[in-house]
Amino acid sequence: MGESLSLDGVKVLVVGASSGIGRAYATSAHALGADVCVSSRRAEALQDLCDELGAGHVVAADVTRPGKAEEVVARAVELMGGLDVVLYAAGYATLGPQRTSAVDDWMVPYEVNVIGPAMVTQAAIEVLSPDGIVSFISSESAGEVRWGLGPYAASKSALDTSIRYWRHEHPERRFQRVIMGATMPTGFGDLMGASEHLSTALERWAAVGISGTVMHVDDVGRHLAEITALMLAHPEIDLPDIYLDPRGVAEG
Repeated sequence: MGESLSLDGVKVLVVGASSGIGRAYATSAHALGADVCVSSRRAEALQDLCDELGAGHVVAADVTRPGKAEEVVARAVELMGGLDVVLYAAGYATLGPQRTSAVDDWMVPYEVNVIGPAMVTQAAIEVLSPDGIVSFISSESAGEVRWGLGPYAASKSALDTSIRYWRHEHPERRFQRVIMGATMPTGFGDLMGASEHLSTALERWAAVGISGTVMHVDDVGRHLAEITALMLAHPEIDLPDIYLDPRGVAEG
């Protein structure tokens, strides 16, 4: 990219860091020099990550519960002495036809994918450094129709709408939407793999031309951390939407 990318001294909070993209991003941000605070509901997994890194801070909580997002942000600021970047990477999905969906198949994705990021952003916006960034992991499914992902896609569409409203209300801030293509291994992938509807979903996706090619989560985490470093090095520039998608496999 023509310059040395560094996150030295940058204070980063990753919500949803116990696995998948959040964990990979936290690892790469630390490698670039960031002070990292990791959060999710799974304290043991977070501690394992910090033990691997030999650094970092753990704040375990369910940010979809009243008051917990505020506690996470306040504790992160206390531990790191400030806050420059928030990445909300927590996500939840079910797989199956809408006609058989239960209330929880809708409630849980909306809690994790919409309410959680809204509450974390609400808590962070007043304490974030002036050139800071709030980044959200969205999904390409929000703009497509993928069999079996109705509640998940609807929740990601709601997330996208909430991001637009954050930008409208706070134009002085940088809110980044990461439109994520297929990535493995992740907690999302684990949920899909455990579903009885997976084979049907794969057949229906292939029938409409949806590729089975995936990105590796470590590559995604590294790329996102480098983008964060680049944005912080250039506070006069915004990068509101980025789309990460696996490259197709050449034939022959």
